[in-house]
Amino acid sequence: MATTANELKRLQREVAALKKKVARLERKENGGERVTRTPARGLSERTRVREILRDAGMTRDLTPTEKQLAAEWRALPAERKNHVIQKLQSVRFNPPISESILQDRE
Repeated sequence: MATTANELKRLQREVAALKKKVARLERKENGGERVTRTPARGLSERTRVREILRDAGMTRDLTPTEKQLAAEWRALPAERKNHVIQKLQSVRFNPPISESILQDRE
C-alpha cells in the first residue's frame, strides 16, 4: 500500500509534536535539564524511523501470533499472494469508510 504525500506530512508533523512533548516531559522529570537523544549511527534510515516511531509510541513490535501470520504469508506462492491482494483491492465499502468515520464522530 502506498502512503500518500499528505499522510506522510501529517505523520511527520505528529512525530515532531510527540518529540516536543517527550522532550518537555523529560526536562520536567530531570529538573529542567535538556536531554538529547541522538539516533544510533550506522543504522539504515528505515531502522532509525522505526526506532523513532516506536519511542513515540506510534508503533510496537509484532506479537508472536503476528510473526507467525507474517511467516505464513511470506511462505505463500506469489500467484496466491497476488490473488489475495487483487481481491482485497476490489473490496468496496458502502458507505465509504470515510463517511462512516465522519458519522461516528457526530
